[in-house]
Amino acid sequence: MADTSEDSKRIIEEKDKLIKRQFIRIEELESELAILKQERDALLCDVNKLRFELEMSELKRLKDVR
Repeated sequence: MADTSEDSKRIIEEKDKLIKRQFIRIEELESELAILKQERDALLCDVNKLRFELEMSELKRLKDVR
């Protein structure tokens, strides 16, 4: 009976350690994801600025052609 109790404790401790490692990894991944989202948003802003500049230069070119 003592063996099964010790085995159960050991199994529970191992599961707890695994859960803790997984929790830490999830937090790390969430942090990385937040950084990637910020970078994505900054890149989207850059794309929008470049698209606007391109449209403005195209409008200017069309105006100069007429």
